[in-house]
Amino acid sequence: MNLLDSTWFYWAVGIAIGLPAGLIVLTELHNILVRRNSHLARQASLLRNYLLPLGAVLLLLVKASEVPAEDPTVRVLTTAFGFLVLVLLLSLLNATLFQGAPQQSWRKRLPAIFVDVARFALIGIGLAVILSYIWGVRVGGLFAALGVTSVVIGLMLQNSVGQIVSGLFMLFEQPFRIDDWLETPTARGRVVEVNWRAVHIDTGSGLQIMPNSMLATTAFTNLSRPAGAHECSITTTFSTSDPTTSSRRPNVWSPPCARWWGPSCD
Repeated sequence: MNLLDSTWFYWAVGIAIGLPAGLIVLTELHNILVRRNSHLARQASLLRNYLLPLGAVLLLLVKASEVPAEDPTVRVLTTAFGFLVLVLLLSLLNATLFQGAPQQSWRKRLPAIFVDVARFALIGIGLAVILSYIWGVRVGGLFAALGVTSVVIGLMLQNSVGQIVSGLFMLFEQPFRIDDWLETPTARGRVVEVNWRAVHIDTGSGLQIMPNSMLATTAFTNLSRPAGAHECSITTTFSTSDPTTSSRRPNVWSPPCARWWGPSCD
């Protein structure tokens, strides 16, 4: 049998030449990205160290050695390759959209829970593709059952889910940040923590936990925006026996106004 007439020969030669060439190109690309402090350097390293060699091994087994795709070894290696592709996609999503995003852009304002939901959705789709195309598992029925279950749970928790979603959209708008001073119908203080469920406000006499859904449906005042002086009013009482000179200009520190001031007692 003529060697040049064999398909596996061309695959073997192509892999023998393509793998070293690909490693050299990816190494140079990785070095360039590192010198530029690019967020994509990690992805180039993942592609060079894991995806390219594993892909070459799979091609050698399936094309050059003509091992059936149903072979357990090939399936395991293909599954590992699929997981690596999934990791690369997740890493690329984070690096291209969110790392190094401008401070005022929508990517910077996007709540972390939205990013987590997108990641879980991508992971679920990737796992479904791996199970379906590599291992022959029928995932259609599983997705149908999950869909029906999600609808039932959504109807049962309609009010709670609605409040959470409204709170998340409020976080996406970001009407306040950490260390801003807020005045709500029930509290006035400094924002010390913001998460997907609630806002923590230091009132000076304690820490008030206010759900995001409540802030999303209630008017409140951000005393820290816009920057500059703000009007503040404080009601004080004096005894008739207090000296006039000490009661006319009492110095009061007002953090929301960020300045010293003295109320007039004319």
